[in-house]
Amino acid sequence: MCFLLAYRRSCPPWWRPRHGSQTDMTQITSIILPFFSLIALGWIGGKSKIVSHEGMRGINGFVFYFALPALLFRALGSRDFDLIWQPDLLISYGSATLVLFFCLRFLAGRMFQLDRSCATLFGFAGTVSNAGFMGLPLIIGLLGEAAAIPLIVALAFDLTVTLPVSLMLLESAKHKRTTGTAGPNPLPKILRGTVSNPVLIAIVCGVIASACDLDWPGGFDYLLELLGAGAGPAALFAIGVALVGRPIAEKRAELGAMAIAKLVLHPLIVFAAFYLIGSLSEIEVKAVLLLAALPTAGNVFVIAATYDRYVVRSSSIVLITTAIGVVSFSLFTLYIDPIATWATKGP
Repeated sequence: MCFLLAYRRSCPPWWRPRHGSQTDMTQITSIILPFFSLIALGWIGGKSKIVSHEGMRGINGFVFYFALPALLFRALGSRDFDLIWQPDLLISYGSATLVLFFCLRFLAGRMFQLDRSCATLFGFAGTVSNAGFMGLPLIIGLLGEAAAIPLIVALAFDLTVTLPVSLMLLESAKHKRTTGTAGPNPLPKILRGTVSNPVLIAIVCGVIASACDLDWPGGFDYLLELLGAGAGPAALFAIGVALVGRPIAEKRAELGAMAIAKLVLHPLIVFAAFYLIGSLSEIEVKAVLLLAALPTAGNVFVIAATYDRYVVRSSSIVLITTAIGVVSFSLFTLYIDPIATWATKGP
């Protein structure tokens, strides 16, 4: 503690943590702690046999086929399309995220000998942030309403590109695993499995609704709101059930690599992309860098459970990155001002 105080006094003014750190920590913990509580309640429900693993699959079915599609459709369809279409931000954030995703997928196959499905989920867990349930309320609370637009743009890329690419790769791996070979013409089956995915359908319909500026009845909007509100709590509760009797300490190298990728490499490579482009505003850089520094989204576990691949590691990485993120994200927010200033200057 003395070292930190001495460092804070000796560092130059432009590199000192910004004021209000205690308020920031309160906001962060007030959002993150309920996450642990929901996971803990799920663990208690599973440990006490109130909820079985078959019941966990039912919860995941509700999230994947009903709650999550409603959440994604409403999040995209209720936004002005002009807010989503911002080329500089999309290209910089998107290219950084996809480069890291495919590098992690390659690393998972070579270093950890994971199959194609598990390697895809490894890369997905290392790049997809908990934006909807944690990032939007937390970052807007820290930076103000001006942060909403860049957050929506980055979230739109994750929903319309990163997630569909991951689903297509999972469908391709599923087809190869069930047939034992790629077959003479596997593309129709892969495409059919991908386009029939309820999450992807919701994304496409949401983008169309946004582009066409559709307005739906208040009752339908309330239904979407009710369904979407259940996605986060149900997914986190199911994670807790999945952890019962499953040692988190296994495969420490894999979990460590995913955690480093999500909490360190993702914001670092996004920063590099912003620095190279150098045309973004400070509020855009701050919002999206904080988004990249968030823990892994619970959607990773939902998708893993739906495809019945990499379930334990996916549930573990959500828990671990959220636990570490209490500290890492808090530290990152203290220095986000000088980091954003540096990124906007460009090469």
